[in-house]
Amino acid sequence: MLEPSRSLNCLTFCSLPYAGVGWPQSCVSILAGFAGTPVVPTLVLPRSRLPLPWPIKAEFALPRPLSALPWRLVANGSQARLEERFSRLLDASDPAATVAYFWPGAPRKLVQRAKARGILTVREMINTAQASAKPALDAAYARLGLPPTHTITTAAIEEELAELALYDLVFASNAPCESSLIDAGVSADRIFPTSFGWSPARFEPANTLGAEPRPGLGKVKVLFAGSISVRKGVPTLLEAWAKLKADAELTLVGSVEPTLEPLLAKAVAGGSVRVLPFTRDIGALYRSHDVFVFPTVEEGGPQVTIEAGGCGLPVITTPMGAARLVKDGVNGIIVPAGAVEQLSTAIATLVSKPDLRQLYSRRIAADAQAFTYDRLGAERAMAFVERLQRRHNWEVASYA
Repeated sequence: MLEPSRSLNCLTFCSLPYAGVGWPQSCVSILAGFAGTPVVPTLVLPRSRLPLPWPIKAEFALPRPLSALPWRLVANGSQARLEERFSRLLDASDPAATVAYFWPGAPRKLVQRAKARGILTVREMINTAQASAKPALDAAYARLGLPPTHTITTAAIEEELAELALYDLVFASNAPCESSLIDAGVSADRIFPTSFGWSPARFEPANTLGAEPRPGLGKVKVLFAGSISVRKGVPTLLEAWAKLKADAELTLVGSVEPTLEPLLAKAVAGGSVRVLPFTRDIGALYRSHDVFVFPTVEEGGPQVTIEAGGCGLPVITTPMGAARLVKDGVNGIIVPAGAVEQLSTAIATLVSKPDLRQLYSRRIAADAQAFTYDRLGAERAMAFVERLQRRHNWEVASYA
């Protein structure tokens, strides 16, 4: 039995530095949600440009002066140091009170090392399994007559399949991710359905629960945020937008996939589409727009969907982009990926019906309160507790 005063240690492997963006930001937000649980998060990462929130303990792989150099100069060398640091922590840990929590980029040998020590091994999926993602992306590029530019290879798929077989628990951030894991041979009892989320404090003041949506004045403003790429369904969006017969504006914000630059230039020349670079102040864009559209082809659990919904934007997306939040005809609209006509109709519906926008806005802002990182972090932490209780036959009362 675990002593009542004894905490559990969660050794978290993060292959990228933390700078407040991307999936490392999601990782940090989840670990911060462990506060108030018996699980103490130790984040093992190359370096951090920002302070890490309590209760996270940090173990940095890069010492000074290496940690101060541009990432491109130290990225390759950092991985060996990171693996060495994580290995030492694994070897020094108590297997009965430790979880090894792996994010993308962990080498299989490190997972095997944790497993050999009897440590509970857990994987966070930020996308669907690559065996399912590759054919979906290949088909999306083929529809455009473009060669695929994604980096998923047959060798990468085989490596991931071998890696997934090692985990005791896999977090699946949306329903399609769950299905892809089943197809990859992960048994249902090893899959934990969950989600990514949002941190409301980052978006204040915002159209959160109880707030009024933007006044229905002037053109309706539609927002897309994410990489402006084939994977995110941008070609489908631009084709659907061209069919739209309404006085509306579309804003695309994010980095542009080079192969789409000619398509974007043509759309911008039409006068109703603008492209903005990546911004840290995405909250200002959520607050200044009326509808969020995200016709993604392949995802894990897109954080932008939840952020937009939390800020009161009704969402038009695909099953991949719904993030367990969007419910078709309730707080948004779900259309199949690549369905140009259905996407155009969905946009036209919300553009032309301000009352429906306001209804969906209120509902999705309320629903998004269940997807805060405080809640999702605690949910994951308690999943660790329950698995370790089951493995070591601990009493639940030990954690009271």
